[in-house]
Amino acid sequence: MFAALVLAGFAVIPNSYPTYPKSARTALRATRFPSTSKLPWLHSNGREILNSEGDQVLLRGMNVTGLLQAKDMRPGPVPTSRDFAEMAADGFDVIRIPISWSLLEPQPGRFSRAYLDLLEKVVGEAAGQGIYSIIDMHNIDWSVYYGGDGAPSWLTAGFLPRSFPSGSPWNRHLAPGVLASYGIFWADLGGWQEDAIQAWTVLARAFSHDSAVAAFDLWNEPHPFPIPPGVFEAKFLLPFEARLISTLARVAPRQMYMEEQTLDFGLPTYVGRIPYPNQVFSSHVFATLLEPPWQAPVPQYGAPLSLLESQARTAGAAPWVGEVGGPPGTAGNAWIAREMNELDAYRLGWAYWDWNEGGSWAFVKHPSRLRLVARAYPRATPGGLVSLSYDPSTEVLDLGIAGPTRGRQLVVEVPHFLTRYTVSTSLPGPAPRARLDPATHLLTVDLPAVTGSFTVRVDFS
Repeated sequence: MFAALVLAGFAVIPNSYPTYPKSARTALRATRFPSTSKLPWLHSNGREILNSEGDQVLLRGMNVTGLLQAKDMRPGPVPTSRDFAEMAADGFDVIRIPISWSLLEPQPGRFSRAYLDLLEKVVGEAAGQGIYSIIDMHNIDWSVYYGGDGAPSWLTAGFLPRSFPSGSPWNRHLAPGVLASYGIFWADLGGWQEDAIQAWTVLARAFSHDSAVAAFDLWNEPHPFPIPPGVFEAKFLLPFEARLISTLARVAPRQMYMEEQTLDFGLPTYVGRIPYPNQVFSSHVFATLLEPPWQAPVPQYGAPLSLLESQARTAGAAPWVGEVGGPPGTAGNAWIAREMNELDAYRLGWAYWDWNEGGSWAFVKHPSRLRLVARAYPRATPGGLVSLSYDPSTEVLDLGIAGPTRGRQLVVEVPHFLTRYTVSTSLPGPAPRARLDPATHLLTVDLPAVTGSFTVRVDFS
């Protein structure tokens, strides 16, 4: 009881964060910032993701696992320009790239130039198809050393058992070595946090002037244990993320910084605001499919998406879903269809798990899922997007837009299997001029200068 009171008291003490660099704020305000890519810079205003023209951007696409070193799953092949051409044809405009710290820094202080070159090649080939990248520092069960992925083997509590006497995956999740490694890292007892910041700094330098890299996803699915949830986020996770962001902002001031919801099995969490700009708050929504056995096995999507919206608002960050997906089969398709509809209703961007992993969830292995996941949606919306729905059965996209539109174009991602269209709006006068580019799969709609709210319907049937 006394220990619980001490922890609770510790959690409510206000955090002190490093000063956000003035040079980064100046770079964010700059109307022009050099880039090696032709894709516009993106940024977060604390509520939505916007492009350099101020249009709202969702970002919808795929996770690609080909750059992972992992034992908890079978990564797919390294994606190629052919993969990205297919993704673009399906109407996707982002990839989330899980990477492995173990491959980036195989020996202490020595970073792999070959691995960075491979990452740069993947980012460049994706950008060539108009696809943004989000670089994710992936971590499951701390390290490949323990049968997961993430940290290099030389950065582990290697003297402790690698497994717990339980079935997979709990034999990894509860392994003493895994829990001890997380404890050492989050409590910053061995300088491991500085090692992680150095690794991220190497990545940030490599992409600091590449607008095709939309965001740095700082840490995949942070696990609170062995630190109690709530205390973990308030006093360990947020201070680490603040140190990391304030450091990276000096090197790469234009990329967005993505923090993730903790993976805590439904236990109470704490969400606080780090007083920095350009943040995105992300959750992974598998709707009880990956939860412990005491969770109800019926997928529920509204609750986790509503929670994401609320937590992102508290964090002062744009909400985004870093992983969605489901198992194969008819039931899995039904769940995915419902999830995609809910994601539309919440006007959220997302990255599907996964494009072509070695297991059974790979998107390319389920052609029946194509028309459920690949759907028309706005790539760039002038003004604000206030409603979004797409019905795969009728092939009708409905949008609610709030001005001012400043006479800018609405840009809609259109999967390759949708080739005919009619556009109508609730505005008086003739229908706006629209044209579909078969090469880019983008439909541009010329909107008049509108200050109020209106609707746009695109019927692809």
